Amino acid sequence: MKQLPPSSDRRAYLFALILSIVLISNEERGVAAPGDELAFFNDEILPLLKENCLKCHGGEKIKGGLQLTSRNSILHGGDSGPAVELRDPESSLLLDMISYRDSDHEMPPKGKLDAADIQRVTKWVAMGVPYDPAHEVQSKAYEEESSGYLTEVNEETRNYWAFRTIEQPVVPEAAFDGWDENPLDAFVAKRLADVGLKPNEPATRQQLIRRAYYGLIGLPPTLEEVEAFERDESSDAFERVVDHLLSLPQYGEKWGRHWLDLVRYAETNGYERDGPKPEAWRYRDYVIKSLNDDKPYDVFVREQLAGDELDEVTTETIIATGYQRMGVWDDEPADPDQAYYDGLDDVVSTTSQVFLGLTVGCARCHDHKIDPIPQRDYYRMMGFFHNTLNDIKQGPFKKSPYTLNTLREIASEAQREEHDRLRKEHEASLESLEDQVDAFETKIIATFSNPEKEDAADRRNRELLLRQKREKALNETELENYLEAKKNLQQLKHKKLPRIDSALSIQENGRTTPDTYVLVRGNAHGKGEMVRPGYPSVLGFRDPVIPPAPDGVASSGQRSVLADWITSPENPLTARVMANRVWYFHFGRGIVRSPSNFGQNGERPTHPELLDWLASTLIKKGWSLKKFHKTLMLSKTYQMSSAPNTASLEKDPTNDFFWRFDMRRLTAEEVRDSIINLTGKLNLKMGGPSVYTDIPDEVRATASRPDNAWGESALEERWRRSVYVYVKRSLHEPMLKAFDSADTDSTCAVRFATTVPTQALTMLNSKFVNDSAAAFAQRLVDEAGDRREDQVRLGLSLATNRRASAAEVEAGMKMIEEIEHTSDLTKSQALERFCLLAINLNECIYLD
Repeated sequence: MKQLPPSSDRRAYLFALILSIVLISNEERGVAAPGDELAFFNDEILPLLKENCLKCHGGEKIKGGLQLTSRNSILHGGDSGPAVELRDPESSLLLDMISYRDSDHEMPPKGKLDAADIQRVTKWVAMGVPYDPAHEVQSKAYEEESSGYLTEVNEETRNYWAFRTIEQPVVPEAAFDGWDENPLDAFVAKRLADVGLKPNEPATRQQLIRRAYYGLIGLPPTLEEVEAFERDESSDAFERVVDHLLSLPQYGEKWGRHWLDLVRYAETNGYERDGPKPEAWRYRDYVIKSLNDDKPYDVFVREQLAGDELDEVTTETIIATGYQRMGVWDDEPADPDQAYYDGLDDVVSTTSQVFLGLTVGCARCHDHKIDPIPQRDYYRMMGFFHNTLNDIKQGPFKKSPYTLNTLREIASEAQREEHDRLRKEHEASLESLEDQVDAFETKIIATFSNPEKEDAADRRNRELLLRQKREKALNETELENYLEAKKNLQQLKHKKLPRIDSALSIQENGRTTPDTYVLVRGNAHGKGEMVRPGYPSVLGFRDPVIPPAPDGVASSGQRSVLADWITSPENPLTARVMANRVWYFHFGRGIVRSPSNFGQNGERPTHPELLDWLASTLIKKGWSLKKFHKTLMLSKTYQMSSAPNTASLEKDPTNDFFWRFDMRRLTAEEVRDSIINLTGKLNLKMGGPSVYTDIPDEVRATASRPDNAWGESALEERWRRSVYVYVKRSLHEPMLKAFDSADTDSTCAVRFATTVPTQALTMLNSKFVNDSAAAFAQRLVDEAGDRREDQVRLGLSLATNRRASAAEVEAGMKMIEEIEHTSDLTKSQALERFCLLAINLNECIYLD
């Protein structure tokens, strides 16, 4: 072997060697050198294009979306797809259209090119359509669609606020007395002072503890807890309340519901049949447990993207990958390949919005119209997920036996051994009973005549003959044993073994990944340029190097590379996006009001320095969400009153500068859980398969298959928290839907609180609320006795989390008395009407 030159000369030597190989290869294949290609284009092709093509495919108005004035525009193609197929030049649409083989393939329209011209175009296509840059022109329309793909991102775009590296800003001096203890407050105070606003006074103790309880666990405090906090004058009283709430398991349920909104959690696939996603509830329980354990956010993200590719793969990390299986899925697609890429689009779009705050999905069919995200970047990001298993005959894996709803066993070795033991016992019992039945039936068949034996070849005839002959062929004891064995055999055949634990999770097709192509117009059948997995180019990161997966791992390792990049402190988006989300869930709106869109079509941050401080703080605190909660909740900004102020409302009616805490209505889950809590029947059981509430027949009838649309749960199970209610895409739980529960067809970043008549009707007339009012009334009787005044006082205190005033108690008693005298209702029914009123109090379902 030839000795390599010294290291200082190796790079130049290798470059020269590769270039010589390429030139020799081109010469052998008859391929022209670059200079010859351009000469051929200028001398032979350009005159042809000018004379026959550019009038319709080179001016301001481009016919069929096809422009022939640059190589990129030719490869990009028009409405019918790429004009040239580099991998298979002979199949190129351009050659087909100039063939004049039928009336649909006649270009140019004025007449067919002569044979020599067709040969020139064919040779040009075979050469890879070289185009002299001096003659390349882009139309305005094409530049608008493809500028991100064709040009480098300009410096102004790269310096866009969301794309800059996160650096902790200098904390400003506090503009108001006492607003310097928490740096968060200093940033807010500075903005308020800059615009001539002052912060509100602190909220009352009762308002603050109620705000904290609902904010962290989604349930109200008891009157005793409120009054204990009101009496506690220590400086760390509220901090201890926050610590207590963060330690409760209900914290994970409350904040888990926020996360489930983002990842479009549902337990069915959508579309007409809306079939179930088996074991989806395990992902919900994983989220709740992770938050209760204060799992660092970067680990939480990494597990969901690549939990099956980590150095230590556990049952929990396998379940975590169920995130990628939560989207809608068509189980009977008209176009399986297109449906496969629709499924990948769901994962790409959700991942980019939830973790990065970017709408990468908008670049599926063309370059992003607003943000600097070329179509190429969409497919580069899709490449990280392209190796995941898919439905039979979908996508590139035509022989895959798996479905998109991939189930993976997660049972322990002991569970598997127990399952094997039960299976073997079951099989042995079946074999024993079958032998017994066969022995008796052999004796009966022996009594058949020859014609009967021939008839017995048919199973139905055989059974009929066995019934007719058994009493003569068997004695009384034998007949009794035969019938008993047959009955036991049938029962055993229908007996199902306990299912071995499994999880809805991600799984790849092996270590080798398929090629990923830009799909023209997003069409699965229109392959364009081949791309490799990569990150949004606007962020300026180097293309990833995908290391081979460890031995024994049947996966590509691509998703773990993506997960590491997303959770890297160097990523400018991840920490900003999550810090903004937590702020939004506490304050009712984000510092960026569009939490999943940090792009140029989203809202700008009202407090950019504060957001950067929060993002850097989240990272410095080890990505601990519980510590981050405390940072927000112990601030004066969080503890302000929500009371209106005329002067401030005039200057800042939408509270952009946070001069007060925004009042809000309880979420759908909080409304339902609070109503059940008033009855005293709230079941705090955690985890496990989802439960079914009692829904009206009219709602059930809206499903495509009403009889199979909804299940039944025991009464005590129906009183469980709303996070455990079954989530069906085509049939919504009425109470939750009335109060704006999340849309599960795609990621839900913001729940918009509507105010519509159906909410009032639901709160007054629904079976659930009226049954709850009756149970609430019974609780008042049980706990307050028969004295009406005590019942009213207790009812108002439970509904408002404070002691009722004498005037309020008197008004409640007067209402009950009027109902009794003016309506044909009993005392207990009148009390139920009062309880219905208490449930509907604004103070009960709104939060100051």
